[in-house]
Amino acid sequence: MAEELSRTDFILRSLKKISHKQWELFIISRIIHGIDADIEFVCQQLVLRPDGGRALTDIYFPQLGIHLEVDEKHHSNQVDQDAKRNEDIVLATGHEIVNIKTFINSSDDKTMHKRIDDVAEETDKFIQRIASEKARKAKLGEFYPWDWEFSFSSKKWIEKGFLDSKENPVFRAQAEALRCFGFKGKALQRGAWKIPDGSTDVVWFPRLYKYNMWHNKLSPDGSRIYEIATCHEAKKSIESQLDDAKRHPERNTIVFAKAKDSLGRNLLRFVGTFKINLHDSSEDCVIFDLIRSREPVRSD
Repeated sequence: MAEELSRTDFILRSLKKISHKQWELFIISRIIHGIDADIEFVCQQLVLRPDGGRALTDIYFPQLGIHLEVDEKHHSNQVDQDAKRNEDIVLATGHEIVNIKTFINSSDDKTMHKRIDDVAEETDKFIQRIASEKARKAKLGEFYPWDWEFSFSSKKWIEKGFLDSKENPVFRAQAEALRCFGFKGKALQRGAWKIPDGSTDVVWFPRLYKYNMWHNKLSPDGSRIYEIATCHEAKKSIESQLDDAKRHPERNTIVFAKAKDSLGRNLLRFVGTFKINLHDSSEDCVIFDLIRSREPVRSD
C-alpha cells in the first residue's frame, strides 16, 4: 500500500533533500514560505534532455511551467554548460527557466558571494513573478489550484473530463488511475487492463527502464515507446502482442508509466495514448507511437 504523506511531510522532506546546499536551501525555503498554498512545487524535478540525458532543476512549478535554478559559486566555471543545459530543458519541455545567481565576479576576476540581503530581494522578486503568473492564468481560466488531498485522486480528472500529459496527472495506485476508465473495484495490480466500454482499448502500466526480461524506453520527445525483449520468453510475448495487434488495428493503449517522485516514492504518470506501429516493430521490439496527449475519461 502506498505511504500516506501529508502536505507538511512533503514540504519538510523536500527541504531535507537540499539541506546540504546552503544557498539553495535559503532561496527555496523563502519561496515556499512566500507563495500561495495552492501553488504546487517540486524540488529536484527530473527533465529528460533531447539527447536522452537527464537534468534536475532546483524547483519546478507544474501549474505555471516555470523552473528555477540556483546558481552558486561553482557555476561561474561552467557558464557554457549551464546555457546548453537550460536550452535543452526549454527544448524538451517548452517551459521557462529562471536563474538566481548567488555570486558576483569582482573587478580582479575573483568570484564572491552576493550579500544575503541582495539574494533575498531577488528571491522576493521571483515570488512576485510567480504570483503574477498565477493571476494571469487564473484570469484565463487556466489555473487549477493545488489541492493536496486530491493530488493523486481520480476525482479531479473525472470532473475535468480528460487526462492531459501536459498537466502531469499522477497516481499512487493502479486502481485510482483506472477509475478514470470505469474500474469499480478496490484494488488491482497487473501490467495491463482492458477497458470495459465495448472498445478493444487497454490501459498499460510499463516500467520505462530495464527490468526483468524487458528494457522499455520512452523517446526523449515522448512520442515513442520501445518495448524491448531481453530473453526468449519476452520475444514470445512480443510475437503474441503483434499477432493480437494485427487482429485489432483499432486498439489504443493508454499508458501510465511507473516512476518515482522527487522523494523517491512510487507513482504512475500518464504519458499519453499510443498505438502499436506494426510496420516499424520487430520480433524483439514493439514500437508504440503517440497518437494523443489528451485522453477523455470513461468513468460512466
